[in-house]
Amino acid sequence: MSLMSRIVRWTTSPAGKRTLFLLTTMFALLVACNPELLPLLPVVDALGLDVLALLLGAQLLATLPWLCGQAGPIIGVARRALLGIAAGAMGGYLRQLVFGVGPLGSGALLAARAG
Repeated sequence: MSLMSRIVRWTTSPAGKRTLFLLTTMFALLVACNPELLPLLPVVDALGLDVLALLLGAQLLATLPWLCGQAGPIIGVARRALLGIAAGAMGGYLRQLVFGVGPLGSGALLAARAG
């Protein structure tokens, strides 16, 4: 089954119609908030939103390997930083539960059980 026939079959399904309606609404809001995008409206009107999304996706697939090669080290550092922040937040929450410090400690649990 070719890609185009899959896309046509998906866009005729109820979920596809809802998704295209949602994308169209989001695009209209985006253009309403950014007047710089007004020249894009005739393109969407001539091609349709599904064809425009397909063209943008093809362009993204063409540039994605280059983008991953350029942003690889930066993404690794950012991922490690975000994981460290999340681990610190989870550790602080667990310390409060175990050692009874703060509003989540054993004092609050005992008061909740007694009340």
